[in-house]
Amino acid sequence: MEALVRRVYGALAAGDAETLAEALDPQFEGHFADGLPLGIGGIRRGAASAVRDGWWAIGRAFDLRAEADEWIPTADGRLLVLGVYRGSARSTGRPVEAGFAHLWTAREGRLVALRQYTDTARWVAALEPEVSIR
Repeated sequence: MEALVRRVYGALAAGDAETLAEALDPQFEGHFADGLPLGIGGIRRGAASAVRDGWWAIGRAFDLRAEADEWIPTADGRLLVLGVYRGSARSTGRPVEAGFAHLWTAREGRLVALRQYTDTARWVAALEPEVSIR
């Protein structure tokens, strides 16, 4: 499964919708972290919704990369990936650096689920304009 998840991270970084369509089961369920700004957080049912309303929505608002540091197979066959999001908010240019945990589930050679955990307050703060006090 690790090779499949690495392909997805590469496809997300490249904006490669074709590779995502191959890797994700059509019934894919993405649990994007509650509290993500701009209504991005929550459950996205179906691969098309996860891509359009999850990952592409993130890409419209943020210039981010997910830097995976640890790949941990779980006893039940899932894969836990730990790392850090690094980048900036497109509207403000303010930096984002937030740790993440991604729990991936695969079945029959395709990814069927993702649970994303991250420090959403850092994402929200990056969208807020800096306040100048005179």
